[in-house]
Amino acid sequence: MSLLQKIVAIILYSGHCSKMVFNRLHRLGLTVSHSTVIRLLDQVGNLFDRDVKQWRDSFLPELELKKTLSEIRQHSKTSIHRETFSSSESSDTDQRNSENSSNCSDEDSEMIEDDSCPEADGFVSDEEVIGIDDNGQQENVLSHETVNITQYITNFDSANSEIGYDSAIRCTEAVPFEQLFSNSEQEDDLSKCGNDSAIRCTEAVPFEQLFSNSEQEDDLSSEAVNIAEHVVNVGSENSECGNDSIRCTESVPFEQLFTEAVALMDMNVSSNNKSLGFRLCGDNLDKTIQRRHARLDRVNKELHCFNSYAVRNRVDISQLSDEVPHYPLHIDVYSILPSPLDDNTLSSNIATLVSRVLCKHMKFFNVSFDDVVQWHIHHKYYKEMSQKSQVVPLGIILKNENKIDEMTEILTDLHQYVPCVTQEESASLSTGQVVTKKTEYMHRILIGGDQLTVARMRSAINIKNNSWTATGRLEGFIPVAEDWHTKAIYLDLIWRYFYATSSSNQTGTLYHLKNLLNRTSIPKKAKKQYDACHDFFVLVVEAYILVAAMTELKMDNLDGIPDKTFAPQGNDTWMMPDEDRKQLLHSICNKLVNSPCFHLRYNKPFPGSNGDEVYTYSRDLLSLGCLYLEYVDSIKEGDGDRVLRCWRYLLPIFVASGRKNYAIESLELLYQHDYLLSEREKVELLWSRFINTHGKMGKNIPNDLHCEHLNRICKDAIQALKSNKGERAILRVSKALGVIVPILSNYNDDHNVKVEPGRHNIAEYGKDLRAVVGKLNDYGIFTPTKGRKHMSFQVPKNPLFSKTRDEMKDWIINHTKVKL
Repeated sequence: MSLLQKIVAIILYSGHCSKMVFNRLHRLGLTVSHSTVIRLLDQVGNLFDRDVKQWRDSFLPELELKKTLSEIRQHSKTSIHRETFSSSESSDTDQRNSENSSNCSDEDSEMIEDDSCPEADGFVSDEEVIGIDDNGQQENVLSHETVNITQYITNFDSANSEIGYDSAIRCTEAVPFEQLFSNSEQEDDLSKCGNDSAIRCTEAVPFEQLFSNSEQEDDLSSEAVNIAEHVVNVGSENSECGNDSIRCTESVPFEQLFTEAVALMDMNVSSNNKSLGFRLCGDNLDKTIQRRHARLDRVNKELHCFNSYAVRNRVDISQLSDEVPHYPLHIDVYSILPSPLDDNTLSSNIATLVSRVLCKHMKFFNVSFDDVVQWHIHHKYYKEMSQKSQVVPLGIILKNENKIDEMTEILTDLHQYVPCVTQEESASLSTGQVVTKKTEYMHRILIGGDQLTVARMRSAINIKNNSWTATGRLEGFIPVAEDWHTKAIYLDLIWRYFYATSSSNQTGTLYHLKNLLNRTSIPKKAKKQYDACHDFFVLVVEAYILVAAMTELKMDNLDGIPDKTFAPQGNDTWMMPDEDRKQLLHSICNKLVNSPCFHLRYNKPFPGSNGDEVYTYSRDLLSLGCLYLEYVDSIKEGDGDRVLRCWRYLLPIFVASGRKNYAIESLELLYQHDYLLSEREKVELLWSRFINTHGKMGKNIPNDLHCEHLNRICKDAIQALKSNKGERAILRVSKALGVIVPILSNYNDDHNVKVEPGRHNIAEYGKDLRAVVGKLNDYGIFTPTKGRKHMSFQVPKNPLFSKTRDEMKDWIINHTKVKL
């Protein structure tokens, strides 16, 4: 009964029921009291970030492997430096070599030194490290007998071997290691020389060979890992010498390092389990708390918080390299800008979008091609992007991101979710003081937000550059700008160029069409009412596409038939084979996109005005509108490659329109992908930008838009607190979001409760569209007529082509100096 009461209480709490409702139902025994609910939420709220910590911990074995390999490299490098041989010109060394060679009577004695040799245990004296050059100066020398053994390093671990652990093997040529230990005769020869075996490797070798057995190979991954300048132990469990440690310049248990490395390799590298990373996203949450009775000590309160969440990536990154490349010395500046290949791909995608518009609104295309039109543009991760995202709200942090010191505290708090392994090394100084060096191995993660939030993140990270540790420097974060705010800013720029309140009587302008449709909610700046402006602008762009198609295909109205040159079969086109109809539709749309009505090819000369400024206005509005549709569709499909291409086109637009901050953010994003990030981070940069809350095709949204949704839910929950809006209550509400939602979801699934969709169906806009198309077609906006102009727009200039390629090159170089 208590469980049922608690479930009912959670359902009531999620519905923002008042305390009085709890008290009334508690008297009937239907629910627990309000105070019990609060205690319950405090209890389960402590687990709000449990899933994120599990994601973080899943990367720790991999980082432990890196740490262990680093220890092996470090100690083996030290060992090699101290195991160098003295010059042959030293008489003392010659004498020792002759004594050592007398202990080995067979042909392998040139390579083997046993325990009886003074320096056979892997150490060399300080005198051996120093040689004398021709001028009588001391120098570090290496014996000519020590050479590289490359590509063939295997662990020799035979239970019946008579060889000890510490035989130093010095090969005079690079030979396969199997040839040294594969035969029993060679094993017998080696057994005569003691137990000081060590292999010197000074080049990259396949990691699985480092630990493979000559008689039975371990089941390790075939990936090669670079291990340079190692001294690898060759030993036997049943060695007669009984020495279980690897000799080095320090008393370090290398056997433990090797055991840990093998275990970690078996656990991670050789496993076939997918590795799905995660990223963070956050935004400011501002709310005003007004006092009903204001006093000197009880004034209105401005609540400035930071709300964040974590989302798990849907693309497998287990096989991708995490090596961060060095900063490039030479950068091809023009590679940042759209290339001719980008122009062709963009035109092809827009042709697909145009085909959808024609099939939706033109009778001939709907009948002939509706079943062959491409409603979704597929990509290599389309299946993954159609899956439902796993999102974990991380609650509210009561800090203001507008203050740099508090932004630093926000990032420091969130840095606990960065996978990190720490290695500590101690050294004693001559004064007796012990100094500890801390090395941290991190799996860097992306953290996103709008442009302003990301800029503040970078500022907060920059002021921590002098911290002693990588965690203190916040090196685990890669700030990345998200797409929803960028899309809104782009639409606002279109408003700046093509929307003027003085153009109400100028046919075809945005303001004229707004009045025609009586869209009173459309403001002067699109970002103030983004949803209303988005809906209106998409309708206008589709109307422009239809008018352009009617002009090029010589159709009188939306119910007409294209000219025979485009559709030879006329009304019988629907009877053609599917493949032929696909090719015909693709051909018609490509011709339309490459017509003078469109111009989006960045590497093609801009045609400019032909004496008809109305035509120029319509062409530029249609071209930039199609780029907007491409950006919107690429986000819906979760296509990171298409989104990155859109950013390349947005860069010159932001530069020309004076949006310097977003221009720099575009440049930063393109540099990150092209030059600065590892292979794994590049994939996450492109394919973790979206969230799919429905688990269906074409239902992705930008990360920052989902953060806005969480902000709205948090504000509603805070508002439901009424007069109890204390810090503790606000934190409880924010942490409870990530716990209550799964509980309610499981309840709905178990009891078949139908959940209403999170959005309303889009109202039919066919009537509005036909009104706009009729007005534009009658005016002939795409029929060149010299002398026409919109008086409110003096020689409109397409911002995509306002800056030449050379001007863009200079701008990129100047701002690259600042960024890098």
